[in-house]
Amino acid sequence: MKKALIMMLLLSATGFASASDIKFTDVITQGEFEDFVKEFGTALVFNPMAPAETLGTFGFDVSVETVFTDISDGKDYWKKLVDDNDPFSYLPVPRLHVQKGLPFGLDVGAMYTSVPGSNIKLWGVEAKYALLEGSTLMPAISVRASYSKLQGIDDINLDTQSLDVLASKGIFMFTPYAGASVIRVNGSENSALVELDDVNEVGYRGLAGIQISPLPLLVINGEVSIGETTQIGLKIGLRF
Repeated sequence: MKKALIMMLLLSATGFASASDIKFTDVITQGEFEDFVKEFGTALVFNPMAPAETLGTFGFDVSVETVFTDISDGKDYWKKLVDDNDPFSYLPVPRLHVQKGLPFGLDVGAMYTSVPGSNIKLWGVEAKYALLEGSTLMPAISVRASYSKLQGIDDINLDTQSLDVLASKGIFMFTPYAGASVIRVNGSENSALVELDDVNEVGYRGLAGIQISPLPLLVINGEVSIGETTQIGLKIGLRF
């Protein structure tokens, strides 16, 4: 467990050290802009980072997370859309994530991101509803909707929406979970260098993760999402 946490910190530090501002430094084509919006938007989607089971009326979860997205850093559009023309090989997005349980099987949450060394800032909101609360024998099943909005980048407007179906089953201190998502990414540009059409992309992905509760109140999550791009998420937080 200690090794996993140390690795998370090392990966985060490496990613932050290589972070760059997002901006147009040269002309790109409409097709390149569409590919960029799809990848960058996927990196900014508000991932679940939690099992299907809801928190309950008095439940609360506060955590720090980092989601790493494998991007096409060798493509010209990434080189032309970072200020030093040297894009990161993966995009790390750290988040402060807060969730609150409500009556009737409903959870709500919010997150905020400010990537160190970059102009990337992001906020998001979510709501999760329990279709099946789960029991000793039955898994928990829920649906979740999320929205995120990019800020801090003058050249690009971007927002995302996602709809997830999640299932999970607790086994002692382990709660594995899996799900499927539909994602919509909307992007437009504000640069004097180009005149490109707005982009609206829809994508699909599968995800799997595990939540571990090694101590009372403490939770540690790992999550993998596979779709247009691959993402790995790591989380440590307090859940009570």
